[in-house]
Amino acid sequence: MISLQDRIQGCLIGAGVGSELGFSRTACPERSAVSGPEDLCNIPLRPVGDDYQEEAGRVNFRAATPFVDVGVRAFLAKQGRVTPEDFGALLRDDEALSGPVFLWDGVHSVQELLKEGMSPRLTGLGIAPCGNICAAMPAVGIFHCGDPEYAYLDGVELGSVAQPRLGADWAGLCAAAIAAAFVPEATAESVVTIVLKLAHQNNKELFYQINHAVRHCGHVSEDQFLHAWLVNGGPGGGRQDLYWTASNPMLFILPLLNRYADDAVKLFSVLLAPNSNGASVNAVIAGAIIGALHGPSAFPQEWRDWAELAAAPWLSLAAVVRRRLKKEQSIVAAVERLAEQREDGDSQLFEKVHGCLLAGAIGNAMGSPVEGRFYWEVDEQHPGGITTLLDPSRLEGEDDNQMAMHLVETYIERDGLPVMARHFGETWRKRLNRDHFFPHCMGNAYDLICAGWDPRITGHWSQVTGSTVMCMEPVGVYHLCDSEFAAIDATAISYMYQRGLDVVAATMLAATVAEALHPDATVDSVCQAALTAAPESKLITFDKRTFASAHEYVETCLEIAAKYDDVLAAQKELYEKCLLYHMIDPLEVWGFSLAMFKIARGDVRQAAIGGTNIGRDSDTIAGRAAMLSGTLKGARTVPQDWLDLVPSHALERVRRNALRLTRLISDGKLARVRERASWHSLDGETSRPGDPSLL
Repeated sequence: MISLQDRIQGCLIGAGVGSELGFSRTACPERSAVSGPEDLCNIPLRPVGDDYQEEAGRVNFRAATPFVDVGVRAFLAKQGRVTPEDFGALLRDDEALSGPVFLWDGVHSVQELLKEGMSPRLTGLGIAPCGNICAAMPAVGIFHCGDPEYAYLDGVELGSVAQPRLGADWAGLCAAAIAAAFVPEATAESVVTIVLKLAHQNNKELFYQINHAVRHCGHVSEDQFLHAWLVNGGPGGGRQDLYWTASNPMLFILPLLNRYADDAVKLFSVLLAPNSNGASVNAVIAGAIIGALHGPSAFPQEWRDWAELAAAPWLSLAAVVRRRLKKEQSIVAAVERLAEQREDGDSQLFEKVHGCLLAGAIGNAMGSPVEGRFYWEVDEQHPGGITTLLDPSRLEGEDDNQMAMHLVETYIERDGLPVMARHFGETWRKRLNRDHFFPHCMGNAYDLICAGWDPRITGHWSQVTGSTVMCMEPVGVYHLCDSEFAAIDATAISYMYQRGLDVVAATMLAATVAEALHPDATVDSVCQAALTAAPESKLITFDKRTFASAHEYVETCLEIAAKYDDVLAAQKELYEKCLLYHMIDPLEVWGFSLAMFKIARGDVRQAAIGGTNIGRDSDTIAGRAAMLSGTLKGARTVPQDWLDLVPSHALERVRRNALRLTRLISDGKLARVRERASWHSLDGETSRPGDPSLL
């Protein structure tokens, strides 16, 4: 079996090979001139060398190496999973990519938009589709090695910094193809199948385009194929359209993989022979796939001699990947502990997931009747405080619970696969009752989604209302014991219908839920997960605030909470020091929720009482505080006297969804992570997931 180290090295060397050979095709087209298929083996495949010199004032060409480089450097800088913000920060100021290359002017526009301050999640929205950014995808495929679903998701997210939906899908498929090539038993055929499956699931039109090329090229003899390939300029019939700078790499690469994946010289000769556009990008991705499949030995030694020099700065990416795999091995070990069946037939995993959904729903219903009041108004009407559910029927009607259930259903339908905003948006499109939700955030986002907007970005224009922090716990459940991935996915999903502090608060919430599900979690570790996820960057709001950052605000709420052991006693100081513009300000909602959770020490009853009686957005505060407590300590800690007030069918629905989520994790998500973790160890030998020596 080829080791992980060899596959990573081969992938990066292959990207370097492709960059140089593709540049040679663009800068020195006479080298690839052939009169017929019989000449393909005589094409001199070598770097440009001195055969091309840039001239001032002319349209110049350069190798795609800077694109590969910026992708790798993003992961090296982050030492983990990269977000659009991380990628955009490097892309914005990259000097190599800002070079005077006309074919890169689309990227130059993105660099200027980033420097002007536009969100990196929006900068690619109106750019003309172009495949150049696909050359940054080898790093994405390597980081998600063996997991093409996640490689596609992150390829789309990072590709969207520089591309609209179509071009970002190209990038996602390129990343997925590379990730698929890392599976130990992978073949060219399996890579092609996986890419086509992802295309079919996510962009039917793109699937039919690629599938036509693959099928057409696969149903003829090699001589017929090569003749048609040369005459038509590859699979596109010589068409020169909007994407002439660089088209979809998969359109050119997949038809060749089944035939030539075991012969790098032949594959590059055929790939680069026709007068096709985007030669350098296509060659980068082809080389990366071949290298991931076969390791460095896939390429002639004479190519490796010069490509290894180019790839040398990138090889430390392997350490980032190994660190992530070690983390996944520890996640597997933790989840396996949670999933162990107890004498009563249930597991701690089900107990915690059930506690998350049940306590959240109960707390939300309990706080609902006094939503919008100040704590002294609650006390005047309910001397001594509310200590039980005043209107149990609210459990079924509250928007917090309904929205959380829509997200739960989205994860269930994905059957263990990751969820992105597009999946959640499809659930909305099919099931959301628009009239039940506030029109200026969720209602407007729903309208944009139904109008054909990409759900990835429809929340960027919303009014900030707390509508994501009230329901993002399913992301934390899916990413149990993995606060990093929970935070990143929660951010991406939240942008479907929210922005600003709402996204920030939802990100922290998902991170804390992921931590609370860990078998060794404590109240303090959950609070620390919130602080770790809280950005220390300057608060950007329409009004002036006394807090420099979200991190400072949450830290202040927790410092106040540390002074008290009575949830009602902290009300006055929290109001004096932490009250914000509006009761639904998501930072206040989240800060108060976390404070109640901390003071209650994870006790569901006390957390819900504290969240209810503090007033303001009491339904969400009580729901969030109780939800974290139930996640930490399980469904059995939800007061039975409260449950007795709720209709049995409502409780059964919560239990049913908890059971489905538990099975999704133990039978779907866990199996995927366990398999990936078992493929690769530090020295390339297979190890048992959860091996203590690797933790």
